[in-house]
Amino acid sequence: MLELLKTITLFQDFPDEQLEYILATGLKRSMPKGAFVFREGDPAESMFVMIDGRARCFTSDNQGKEFVFKLVEPGDAIGEISLIDNEPRGWSCLCEEDSTFLVFGKREFCEAMEREPHVKDLVIRNLAAMVRHLSSTMKNLALLDVYGRVRALFESMLVQEDGVDIVSQPLTQQAIADRVGSSREMIARILKELVFGGYIRLENKRIIVLQKLPERF
Repeated sequence: MLELLKTITLFQDFPDEQLEYILATGLKRSMPKGAFVFREGDPAESMFVMIDGRARCFTSDNQGKEFVFKLVEPGDAIGEISLIDNEPRGWSCLCEEDSTFLVFGKREFCEAMEREPHVKDLVIRNLAAMVRHLSSTMKNLALLDVYGRVRALFESMLVQEDGVDIVSQPLTQQAIADRVGSSREMIARILKELVFGGYIRLENKRIIVLQKLPERF
């Protein structure tokens, strides 16, 4: 479990003894598919590290339209900012599969930082990395068209499996639309054209990339 914490941006470069102290304060919690880890506007008093499962972080309007910030996988942390400030949750998180988390309270985390003052510098540096990631996401939303955002999404999620380039997570058309701020119909058209052009192949919601995606649609 210690190695799992080391993969989380907020905890990178923490000394082992500090991680062991934080780990000792964590509580294991299981949640079923469809359960909210937290909702937008809820009081924020803890962070969650996923051990197993999958979830999505999103915001939505009163018509039910969603924008997905990220898909949460094992090793990912959510709710980190709640350890630093006193603001309510800025978005919701919903389990897409039965999931298990380690839950860390704000009080214990702050006590850990007080024990090792230099840890605050590490926290600031790691939070800066998160801000850069969010800035990149906002830049794509502001400057790229829908196809450009789809291309950027696929490239950010590309992995190799058995020598084949494949998007790391199964994505429905609606899931892609929610991630890039578009309509499902527009995504369906883009995917159809990419398949027709021989750029991708779709297999059971998995997207196999056959060749480098074109810069323009």
